[in-house]
Amino acid sequence: MNRREFSLYVVLGLVIFTTYFVTCRLVQAPTAVEMPGWVPFVPLLTVPYLLQVVVSYMLAMYIQVPALRHAVFKAYFLAAAVTLAIWVTFPTTMRRPTAPAGWWNWPYAVMASADLPVHVVPAGHILMPVLIVWAFAYERPRWLWWLVPAELVGAAGIATTWQHRPMDVLYGVSLALATGLLFGVHRRRVRTAP
Repeated sequence: MNRREFSLYVVLGLVIFTTYFVTCRLVQAPTAVEMPGWVPFVPLLTVPYLLQVVVSYMLAMYIQVPALRHAVFKAYFLAAAVTLAIWVTFPTTMRRPTAPAGWWNWPYAVMASADLPVHVVPAGHILMPVLIVWAFAYERPRWLWWLVPAELVGAAGIATTWQHRPMDVLYGVSLALATGLLFGVHRRRVRTAP
């Protein structure tokens, strides 16, 4: 990847991040949704959840086959745009537990104070993790032994930190798969890992 493309993806990532936080504060009269009673609250999974969001995006910049990298980013940006449109036209909110006592829960406390409990349906945090696993299954299949479990722990963290319900995560997975198919992530296979 050349410097110009890298800079473009960094700027677009910052635009999405900023748009997310700005629209969180503009939400008017959101519909309240509830977490199912069977989902545990595990604030300790805040760190893997946040790492998943950032690391997945960074890993996508290191996809070596240009056609595959472009397909992944096009799929991600379309999925993010659709997700944002849903958040704006059908705003949702969900009650989140307060941070439990214990110094180890400070990441959750910081996240909960900075990230308002809105934009619940669908989960936008799962979009790039799905796409990066899909891309690496073609380009770097030997990485899947650690990437898949890491992404699964991060996905569990999305629900168990009460950011999104499990069904919202599934909506996000479906959206990532649909846009990935649209942009041909499945057609950008490589024969050997670089």
